Amino acid sequence: MDAVEKAVKETNGAVTLVQHITDTDQQEAADQKINALLGAQKDQIDGLVATAYIPSVVAAKSLRNLGDKRIKLIGIDDDKIVLDGIKDGFVAGTMAQNPYGQGYVAAYVLDLLASGTCTVKADAPFIKTPQTARFIDSGTMLISADNVGTYKNDLKKITTDIQSSFKQKYLICK
Repeated sequence: MDAVEKAVKETNGAVTLVQHITDTDQQEAADQKINALLGAQKDQIDGLVATAYIPSVVAAKSLRNLGDKRIKLIGIDDDKIVLDGIKDGFVAGTMAQNPYGQGYVAAYVLDLLASGTCTVKADAPFIKTPQTARFIDSGTMLISADNVGTYKNDLKKITTDIQSSFKQKYLICK
């Protein structure tokens, strides 16, 4: 919600936040809340941002059921309903996570560390949390009408790019 509010604020009034819809992690709640909002205010809504899987699917389905291609939806994840919504013009796009990259890069790095071939650089550019855990961005991308047919290969390329520069950025290797 903070990111959406920040993005709205950065438009200097060109965009108005109508409402946050929360607690939509369950199908029934998402159906009720999203459809109630669209039923009551669809003419005042130009765009929707869904930041979780279930609301993305519900919103895509709702816009299709309304026959509304005017409202722009950006969702998350690559469910078939959302992808079909992109292909048919009911969804503007969806953010793709990279589970292939998460698994591939993690296995690659663990092999290098477990074999003793490499150690982690003290100044590696990790994102640090208050718990000092370390995270590596495995890549994301926007799936839109332009790449809905190629996004899986595009994610593999992102993975290859991350892997090819990983040693240099994060490790000291023998």
